[in-house]
Amino acid sequence: MKILSFCLRISIMVVSGVVLWIGLSDRLQRKLHTRGFIPDQYRFGDLYNISNLKQFKETRWVKTDGLTDWDKPVHRSKNVDLYTIGDSFTTMDTSYYAGRRNRHIWLGTEVDTVSLDPDVHSILVIEVIERTIQERLREDYAELYIRRGFQIRGKCRKVPVAVAEARGLFWENALNREINQRLEFLLFNSNMALKCKEIKAGLMLSWFGRTHPGSLISRDRQFLFYEIEADPRSSLSPFTPLADADIDSVVVNMNRIRAHYLDAGFSEVYFCLIPNKVTVCEPARHPHNNQIPRIEQNPRLKAPLLKLGDQLRCHPEWFHKSDGHWNASGKRLWLKYVNEMVAVWSH
Repeated sequence: MKILSFCLRISIMVVSGVVLWIGLSDRLQRKLHTRGFIPDQYRFGDLYNISNLKQFKETRWVKTDGLTDWDKPVHRSKNVDLYTIGDSFTTMDTSYYAGRRNRHIWLGTEVDTVSLDPDVHSILVIEVIERTIQERLREDYAELYIRRGFQIRGKCRKVPVAVAEARGLFWENALNREINQRLEFLLFNSNMALKCKEIKAGLMLSWFGRTHPGSLISRDRQFLFYEIEADPRSSLSPFTPLADADIDSVVVNMNRIRAHYLDAGFSEVYFCLIPNKVTVCEPARHPHNNQIPRIEQNPRLKAPLLKLGDQLRCHPEWFHKSDGHWNASGKRLWLKYVNEMVAVWSH
């Protein structure tokens, strides 16, 4: 019995250690998912992961989110090189863009050093989601879009290698506030565990009208939103009042970013401000601050815009039911505007 008890304790310690090690590393977790050892924590959408409401469970995620070869441009420009900086709304492969060469930076996660070809037009497009405008285009604008944006050989200060490499270190990503979330997904993300979570979430909504912290449901119960973008108490919400000075500060910094890249050799710098899901699907939830229209109409703005917001607001179905991001239809709208702009510069 003592031997069995000892072996049991050792087995529990080993299994616990393996689980903790996997939970510490998001990269290791992704590798195990790729090889089929653990289920994908985002296979049904990030808002479903937060709420576990069965009615918002997208079981056909790959089909509704993925682009196909038919979405790739038939013609590519011979005299336009396209550069893009964006967030999780613009993670599609660069082969979907119509530039001669296409380079993309996922904001905050990488730095790219490039050489501009003086014989072609180098165009930069910066995508910003509504809820992050006041966050990214205020005090931190230079750090995010200049020092960690495209570095031009011979003209821009290169980000030190040690800093860039540090972002990819194991412990840099391990001991942070997301570890509990990763361990929860690892231990309680099986289909059986999700069934139990769905029962609990359904009872909380039907009995108390509440969702899990981190998500909010629309008043007609047709849409799910991030709490940080739908709660008027959140500073990232479009229902938080903004003074004219807040808008002016953003516009000034957009102009500064544009001036920096024009000085570095780019032909033009465009911005694309994408409305939050709640702005599209339930704009009258609370009084709206109309941040994007106020920026677009600001007389001080020098940077040109790709204005796809009006068309997007007419199509709530272009956002995922179980996620805060747009689906393949929203991605196609983005590609349409970007590639049409490339075509204009090609003539």
